[in-house]
Amino acid sequence: MTRLMRAAVIRAWGGPDQLTLDQVERPVPPPGWITVRVEACALNHLDIHVRNGLPGVRLELPHVSGGDVVGLVEEATDEASERLLGGRVLLDPMIGRGILGEHHWGGLAEYVVAPAGNAIPVPAGDADPARYAALPIAYGTAQRMLFTRARLRHGESVLLFGATGGVGVACAQLAVRAGARVIACSSSPAKLARLRTLGVAETIDAGAEDIRRRVLDLTDGGADVVVDYQGKDTWPLSLRSARREGRIVTCGATTGYEALTDLRYVWSRQLDILGSNAWRREDLHTVLDLVATGALEPAVHADFTLARVGEAVAELEERRAFGKVVVRVA
Repeated sequence: MTRLMRAAVIRAWGGPDQLTLDQVERPVPPPGWITVRVEACALNHLDIHVRNGLPGVRLELPHVSGGDVVGLVEEATDEASERLLGGRVLLDPMIGRGILGEHHWGGLAEYVVAPAGNAIPVPAGDADPARYAALPIAYGTAQRMLFTRARLRHGESVLLFGATGGVGVACAQLAVRAGARVIACSSSPAKLARLRTLGVAETIDAGAEDIRRRVLDLTDGGADVVVDYQGKDTWPLSLRSARREGRIVTCGATTGYEALTDLRYVWSRQLDILGSNAWRREDLHTVLDLVATGALEPAVHADFTLARVGEAVAELEERRAFGKVVVRVA
């Protein structure tokens, strides 16, 4: 007998109208995988990119996106994974060389399947799965970018471009917690005010202020670490805003990949330019433990039911969100 589930389904590549709530067949877990009844799934810009169609990534339609998933394990396919049955888990979205919601059907649905090895148990006493669904892609990426790649240390200054999105807010919170002095840029005064409530030391209105001049006024010759995942529009400014022997780290390029690099700044200031790609399992364990112990409260902008998934995506796509947008399924 066919088992159906509700899901936010992409049936054609394109704009918001291509995402529809529909009934589809539940995925069947292959050997070594589990079935998870989704409780909450957080959104990322990746969901928008997937719906629009990713160059070079071949996906079959229909497709279901959603990579940040927390839920209850309902099916196990082998004896080793039976220990997970009935438990609440956070799924590591990295599956081999692919990502849940991009290369595999994701969690904007009532059920999702994933390798049993990707399941990370969530503390049983925490009743709100949304706090953990906010973590994997944004906070995992921020953790690796700041501390593994950029080697951010207590007392250093860090300049954040795009500081009010999921990764940006995660960077701000994690850097503040590590004792860094955070300087955050945004063109939204209201969002900058919210960043200050998270402990951000200095904010710069990117639409009204000379960013480089303000950074120089606030630091001794520039920031120790510059986080820039916007790319083309901000990259030249990042090069000019880092101090001598400073580090610039990037995990993406939301405004364009072909960013102009004035090499004079690189060699004369002896800058380290660092790439950071996604997260590792240890990064997820680190941020999950921070939430479980009360040391970190993820910034959740809003949550929506699955029936309102279109509104949820619009919050992200129209840049109203501060932090993470979560879709509650169960």
